[in-house]
Amino acid sequence: MEGWLTCLNHENSDVAMSVVSVLLELMDTLLLQEQELGGEEEEGAITPMERLENMNVLVTAFVKGGGLDLITSNLGRYDESVEEDAKGVEDVLTLVESLLDLDRAGVLQFDNSYAAEEEMDGTMKKIPSSIVSCICQQTTFLSWLFQRIEKSNDGDSDETTTTTTVADSSISPAVIKLHASEILSAILQHEDYSGETNGLCKLSSLPKYWSVFDDNDGDESDKKPAAASTKGEDGKNESTTIDGMEALLLAIATYRKQDPQVEVDCEFLENVFDALAASLLREDNVADFVEAEGIELMLRCLRQKVHAGGGALKVLNFALSGSSSSTKIYRTACETFVSAGGLKVIFPLYMSRKSAIPCPAACSEGGSSLAKKGGKNGSSSSKRAKRAAQARKRWLVEIERNAINVMYALTRHVSKDSKYDAHSRLLVKFVEEECEKCDRTIELCLKYDEKARIAEYQYFRSDAAEEAEQTGVDIELAALDAKLRGGGDLFHRTCAILSFACVFSKRCHGHVRDQLKMKGSGITVIKEGLIEFSALLADGHQKSQIERFIAEI
Repeated sequence: MEGWLTCLNHENSDVAMSVVSVLLELMDTLLLQEQELGGEEEEGAITPMERLENMNVLVTAFVKGGGLDLITSNLGRYDESVEEDAKGVEDVLTLVESLLDLDRAGVLQFDNSYAAEEEMDGTMKKIPSSIVSCICQQTTFLSWLFQRIEKSNDGDSDETTTTTTVADSSISPAVIKLHASEILSAILQHEDYSGETNGLCKLSSLPKYWSVFDDNDGDESDKKPAAASTKGEDGKNESTTIDGMEALLLAIATYRKQDPQVEVDCEFLENVFDALAASLLREDNVADFVEAEGIELMLRCLRQKVHAGGGALKVLNFALSGSSSSTKIYRTACETFVSAGGLKVIFPLYMSRKSAIPCPAACSEGGSSLAKKGGKNGSSSSKRAKRAAQARKRWLVEIERNAINVMYALTRHVSKDSKYDAHSRLLVKFVEEECEKCDRTIELCLKYDEKARIAEYQYFRSDAAEEAEQTGVDIELAALDAKLRGGGDLFHRTCAILSFACVFSKRCHGHVRDQLKMKGSGITVIKEGLIEFSALLADGHQKSQIERFIAEI
């Protein structure tokens, strides 16, 4: 490994590219499955456990020797307009992707000596526990990814980007950009980045990308950027950090008024939304998102009813809901949402008005003309039509789910002393138009209650329940998990939304009671849902609010 790492630092980039190509073959996840694919085990063959151990030794030696930093540096000297260099970039991205897959497979196990060396070195804030933490702590690879997704697809025509299966000798810039967005999304969704106490940089202040191959007249210590800023030739402060949050928002802004025209762009946009949503699991990123007017941008996408509206609603769900025990930043986000006119956008979606629902792009499966046919005829092409119809159904289900979660977040975080009169503005929406929003909430509440009960019943009748009982798994806990996945989670949230309207408005309370009675139900259904919801929550503001609703409804 030491020899290969030396070659990665070779002045000839072709040598480095050859090494990356070899490492790509050696670190392929398929090598761990070769024994299974090969059938019967031959005498003297390597066992699956030995394969795992060998791969661990290889990957650990690569990471320990600074391999991640070296392949990141090599990205800086590749010219994507040159066919060989474009393949080199693609190989580096594929290698990182393989390392992430191996990490998920449990291959990476750092030993104590590695941890001790890193502690003495003093350059790492925390002992790495995964490839993601190594990438974020040891390299500027994340910064390169952000810079890459900001680049336009120069040289790409519609003809070269209409297909994702590139069999040509040349690699399209759009394909590299898509690959970069996929890896960025995977990194930001990893628990080692989303954790609150991981010591990793927030997106708005990532260290600027640098390479050991950059031309620099200074000594080696001058190659890495400083912590804050340096003086440029004109005497002005030159930033040594990049704003990843801004890069994500700018990538989305391109599609705020128009749909992606080709499948590659559509997949790229979905990856950017996934990356942004995952980053908002961290409270510090939520604060920067609000400050960068991210909420306003998401609302613009929804108002235009374009493909980006679906991802925008998902991002708003993450930005307003929050998983942290601290509610201050999420309260600010909800107040900003109301101030920006978000109530006029979210309520039509909550009411499932067709005129308000964003339309998937024509280049996506759910937006194609086949989605409308739904495979009604018996021809062979109907299978594709059915898949397209199912994709469109999933799109609509996701819109409804995210609308409910956003509505619950508003009722959870907005209080009577909120800015912009947010509490009364939210409450009046439930009262107006003869409490039609309460009627819709009742409809959703009973719908998801039924779905949850059916899911629980089906689980108890399934083979999975029998297997769980035989293996000593808590079957009641497993049934509860099936119930929550089947609709129980949304049932709890609609109960809380309805309780918000009832507790703060006598008119809503009376109307809800009457409507539930007409449907052969009662307020007890709501109360039981709240009790079940409360039992699942940890102590804190959220649980206290639900307990108040239980007492007052």
